[in-house]
Amino acid sequence: MLRILLFLLVFCPTFLHAQNIRIGLFSDKSIKEIEGIVGKGTYFVFKDSLQLVKIGSADVLKASYSAGLIRITVNGIEKGRGKSFRIIQDKQEDYLQLRLISPAAKQRSYEGDFDIEIRKEALSLINNLDMETYLEGVVESEGGPGQKLNYYKAQAVISRTYAMKYWSKHKENGYNLCDRVHCQAYLHHRSATVTIDSAVHQTRGLIMLDQNNELYPTYFHANCGGQTSEPQYVWNEEIPNLCSFKDTFCIHTQQAKWEKRIPKEQWTKFLVDKYNFPISDSVSNELLNHFVQEQRSAFYLHPIYGIPLRDLREQFKLKSTFFDAEIVGEEMLLHGRGFGHGVGLCQEGAMNMAKKGYTYDQILGFYYPEMKLVDRSVFIDK
Repeated sequence: MLRILLFLLVFCPTFLHAQNIRIGLFSDKSIKEIEGIVGKGTYFVFKDSLQLVKIGSADVLKASYSAGLIRITVNGIEKGRGKSFRIIQDKQEDYLQLRLISPAAKQRSYEGDFDIEIRKEALSLINNLDMETYLEGVVESEGGPGQKLNYYKAQAVISRTYAMKYWSKHKENGYNLCDRVHCQAYLHHRSATVTIDSAVHQTRGLIMLDQNNELYPTYFHANCGGQTSEPQYVWNEEIPNLCSFKDTFCIHTQQAKWEKRIPKEQWTKFLVDKYNFPISDSVSNELLNHFVQEQRSAFYLHPIYGIPLRDLREQFKLKSTFFDAEIVGEEMLLHGRGFGHGVGLCQEGAMNMAKKGYTYDQILGFYYPEMKLVDRSVFIDK
């Protein structure tokens, strides 16, 4: 055993970076029944330390919850009942195709191992896998296919830093992070090109620290519309190292501009009901006719009215808070810019920077001022 350990330390430096992460899958669902089919390789199903069954590509595994217990079947034959089960892959690249039956949801595929537990009278499905394998899935889920290597490398560093910074975000649920956007999107294992694998591998272990040697706040969004946002405009709190600045890299990309029409009556009713907007006042009413943001603002019309733009975005499901507004007939016509909260890195801007030849560290330096790249083992040891 000692010889094996010495070999790994000397000849396999990536062994030092090995770290598993637990991700809650379908975390927004109250799962009653789920189906699993082996997409590649072989899996073993355990109850405690007892192996119940071995499954391959021809087998259909189902887990269902009823009367306080989990019931496991393979090809319609019951294999066990209990409070928890573990599904273990044979080789690292093996993966499961998972489909919710109740409630119904689209099929997803994931590598790694899986824990099935009971939580709040439903099934809790947890993906237990190597951090770097997880990041391959995140980078593709967040960035999509067809991007340049340096964009994917930047996204890999961002997502690794985020995972470490919020390692205990879902501790009370029995896992580190979930698969939803409010953690970071993890919709499936990496399934596109080797470029994403290469990006994660080439940045293996790299994270961002701030000038105080703390993990950098790596917020990001789809498109800032030409100017990033102050964090307090979005979450009503300042976040060190993140501030608003002009960004010309995203202004001609897919999600840079949008329009939306909202019935004027619906718009003004919300302002009056929630904020007591003085609709009968001629001066205030005149301001409604033409609202312009030359740069990002925190409030609609004027701070004196106390109407946060983030509230309007939430109420009317707007793509961003960066918009102008005018009355056209009986409608409010919004001319918007960007998609997302606008804080931190602009993904479409970063993608465009990569296309123009910027390196991943230059991209990160542009959006995250005064950041420094270090190996995460340095941060863990400090």
